[in-house]
Order: sequence, then C-alpha cells, then structure tokens
Amino acid sequence: MIKASFSSTNGRYVSFSFEGHSGFDVKGKDIVCAAVSTLAQHTARILAKRCGAIVEKKHARLNVQIPCPNELSDLLVEELYESVEDIRSQYPRNLSVEVKVDEDRHTIVRS
Repeated sequence: MIKASFSSTNGRYVSFSFEGHSGFDVKGKDIVCAAVSTLAQHTARILAKRCGAIVEKKHARLNVQIPCPNELSDLLVEELYESVEDIRSQYPRNLSVEVKVDEDRHTIVRS
C-alpha cells in the first residue's frame, strides 16, 4: 500500500510524503503506482523550482518540505491532495491518505 501524508500548520501546507508500493500489479504494469508517482514527482519538481521546497527521494519514498509556504505552494499541494484522494476513492486497498493539521499546538489527523 502507498501511504500518502500531508502536513499543514496555521492553514499552510508545510510538507508531504509518499511511501511504499501499491501492490495493484507487478512493477511496470502498476497503474496506481504510476499515477501517484507521476503526480507526486511533478508537484515536488515544481515546488522545488518555484517555492524552494526541499525534496528527498529514496527507494519507494518521496519527502517534500516547504520551508516558506505561500499561496502557490498551497495551491499545488491542495491540487495534489485532491488528485490523490480521487485515486484513493477508486483504489482504497492500494492507497491511504492522511492529513495532519497542526493548529495552535494541537495536532489533528484526518485519514
């Protein structure tokens, strides 16, 4: 299962990560993995170029930190989140999505 996690502080997305394999099909034929990977990597690349995001890629893991979130970074991450949620609704056994909202030192997790 791919685990997607988004973190927000004071109304701004500050990070997101993707980890694991969907297990929908074998490598090279896995449409869930291909869709999620393409969306996540595309968003990470734009955030790095336009918003100074820090991108770490390792085997089956992508981690993106947004040190100075702004309107553009929020728009891009929100679109990524909505697209990934669309995929999760069709393939709930292959993808989980979590949002961590940190407001006034209280963390709320939505899954």
